[in-house]
Amino acid sequence: MSFLHYAPELLVARRAAAEAAALLVAREGAAEVREKERADLVTAVDEAAEHAVIACIRAHFPDDGIVAEETLAAPLHGGRRWIVDPIDGTNNFVHGHPFTCVSIAFADDVGMAAAVVHAPLLGEVFHAVRGGGAFLNDRPIRVSEVETPRHALLATGFPFKAGKGKLEPYFRLVADAMGDAQDVRRAGSAALDLAYVAAGRVEGYFEIGLAPWDVAAGSLLVVEAGGRVTGWPGDGRGPVETGRVLATNGRIHAWLEEVAARHVDGL
Repeated sequence: MSFLHYAPELLVARRAAAEAAALLVAREGAAEVREKERADLVTAVDEAAEHAVIACIRAHFPDDGIVAEETLAAPLHGGRRWIVDPIDGTNNFVHGHPFTCVSIAFADDVGMAAAVVHAPLLGEVFHAVRGGGAFLNDRPIRVSEVETPRHALLATGFPFKAGKGKLEPYFRLVADAMGDAQDVRRAGSAALDLAYVAAGRVEGYFEIGLAPWDVAAGSLLVVEAGGRVTGWPGDGRGPVETGRVLATNGRIHAWLEEVAARHVDGL
């Protein structure tokens, strides 16, 4: 079965994520910040963590492809490949906000096969292997059983990067969602938002303007925890390709799709 077949990849992903996480905790170079574009930050820690992850992967799987945010951002759409975000939530990290993580996914021609989301400042390590379930600190996790939007806590992020979506129409979408849901959170790390759906801490997550490394690992966590991950209405491809994601416990997915459909053309 695939969860046994990909045990070596999961082990390497966990080791690589742990090495990168140690750099986040040490914060050496955290003050060395540059702005790639408005509010899109990178630190010396991002770069060091990415180098550590890539070195670990290449030491064990030298022939695999790697997509990584800071140095190897060119997309790969087939074959054995790793999708790496050395720090998801860099703005949080710069400010000392603990909602930040290392995100590593391994994919094959079928799709995502192994994933690790390591949040060292929260003391949490999420992992999943295709067909093997999802785990938090090695304990199984499942999506929540909330059935209705009025009892649902949602997560989202805002399209603050140029060319990634229109902010004001997006705020109207968020307001529309809040009209039916219990509440909405914006915490600043897509990978952890997805992990929180998998853990049953939020019932749904929606966002646009994302990169493959933002959603690759977290998407597998949600699916393996019993949830559902799709693109937005009208998307012909999945979230890793489009950067637009709807992820839920499955029970409120149709409602979230309806909300998104009312606003998608304006974004």
